[in-house]
Amino acid sequence: MESTKKRVGRPKSETRTGPLVLDEPRSRQKTEIELTTATASEFAEYAAWVEMSSSLNTADAKSKTVEFALRDLFRRDRLWREQQSAAAPRSPAAAPAPASVAARPAAPPSPSLPPPTPREPRTNS
Repeated sequence: MESTKKRVGRPKSETRTGPLVLDEPRSRQKTEIELTTATASEFAEYAAWVEMSSSLNTADAKSKTVEFALRDLFRRDRLWREQQSAAAPRSPAAAPAPASVAARPAAPPSPSLPPPTPREPRTNS
């Protein structure tokens, strides 16, 4: 008799056989940065591993490594994503301009509350 039970949980991912940085080809732009000695050393070791694990030359291995690391950082930084989505310009058709508070219609009074009393206008004295 065959089992009809559905397996629970996330399916197992494929076993990796090489560096994650070899995912996507991209055009490049030169940017120079300074790194701490420890980070530069680890970066050199990792880039050498990428180079040995692929047919990339040293420059391409370094470029792919930095590109991947930065993309991953930007993708995982929740606060950065929130700031980016808040700063994204909105098209006029997608989101109407916010109405001022005075232009908004008043909410209907709750049936369980007494009717509002008229207020006198405030004067600055």
